[in-house]
Amino acid sequence: METAQDHINLGLAFTMSKNYTMAIKEFEKALILNPDDAEVHAYLANAYVCKGDYDRAIQEYEKALKLNPVNVNIIIKLGKLYANIGKADKAIEEYKRAIEINPNDLNIRHSLGDVYVKMEKYSEAEKEYKYILERDKDNIEIRFKIGYIYELTKKYKEAAEEYEYVLKTNPKSPGLHSILGNIYKNLKNYDKAIEYYEKALKINPKEAGAAYNLGIIYFEKGEYEKALAEFNRAKENKYKSSEIHIKIGEIYNKLGEKDKALEEYKKIAEKGVKTDFETHKAMGLVYFEEGQLDEAIREFNLALEQKKNDPSIYENLGHIYYKKVMYNESKMNFLKAIELGKEDAEIFYKLGNIAMKENDPKMAKEYWEKSLKINPDNQIIIKNLKLLSGNSV
Repeated sequence: METAQDHINLGLAFTMSKNYTMAIKEFEKALILNPDDAEVHAYLANAYVCKGDYDRAIQEYEKALKLNPVNVNIIIKLGKLYANIGKADKAIEEYKRAIEINPNDLNIRHSLGDVYVKMEKYSEAEKEYKYILERDKDNIEIRFKIGYIYELTKKYKEAAEEYEYVLKTNPKSPGLHSILGNIYKNLKNYDKAIEYYEKALKINPKEAGAAYNLGIIYFEKGEYEKALAEFNRAKENKYKSSEIHIKIGEIYNKLGEKDKALEEYKKIAEKGVKTDFETHKAMGLVYFEEGQLDEAIREFNLALEQKKNDPSIYENLGHIYYKKVMYNESKMNFLKAIELGKEDAEIFYKLGNIAMKENDPKMAKEYWEKSLKINPDNQIIIKNLKLLSGNSV
């Protein structure tokens, strides 16, 4: 005659061979013979977890805990299950229950800290991690996680201290060097950031993220050739962010290599990358300078979608429409630029020309006089004003 233990043994064997359906059947048979065995309910819950039936797993864990409320191992498993399925509040409840039973179990506090991080409750997570460090000061994983909390909360100096402590135990980690580069970059300590990025790249020349961030620093320092070299290295090592094309385009633009800048900007457009105001503005200027007026209009309008009160955008659109002999659109954009505080001799000069085309000499005279006030040496305007006043040249 088969006993409950026979079915338990078979269930455990099926679990080990990953035949969870059969394991569940055996554990259920064992529970028919002995329904008050908390351990078997836990075994059954484990099998349901492996099958992905989390609701049934929770039911079985809770049955086990009803029979044995102080079984910390089962409480922890239930807490981990809640954490894994995104029920963080329930996970915290279970971990706290386990801590009440066994307050000195550092693994429980570690799990509780991890859940707090997921919930962005960083002060609570820090408290749990520091409890662990008070009893295990060389716990490198915990020190790394505290550094991560400091990084997330922008306590970069404290983050650097923790990460550097961790680095001493693993000095050949390119990832840690790269992280410290990021920290010092945020602290505006560019020399230190460069030092760590270069160490990361020395250990692993294919550390694309370090190359990209090193390029950003050189870009911010105005060292465009160095920045370009690092961005290209990042690109060669398959750096995934399309932002790299934006930065390379900006560099070529600053170096006066408009054709190369356009190549990069076109790659951005082809990939459908969402770009910021400054990038659309820069792309608009390059297209304008290259005579690609429709493309320039498109980019300036995309820039305006993000920032509607930039007078230079309206000014450039005014010049483009003027060049395209679209005088009404040109006038509208010039007037908007003036409304936003742009005072420019060329704008007033062209508005005067547009006014003459609209057969409004009085308005033309007013605009030309404003232009002449800014640039008194414009001989064309002087001549035009004399003609308007009826004087011969």
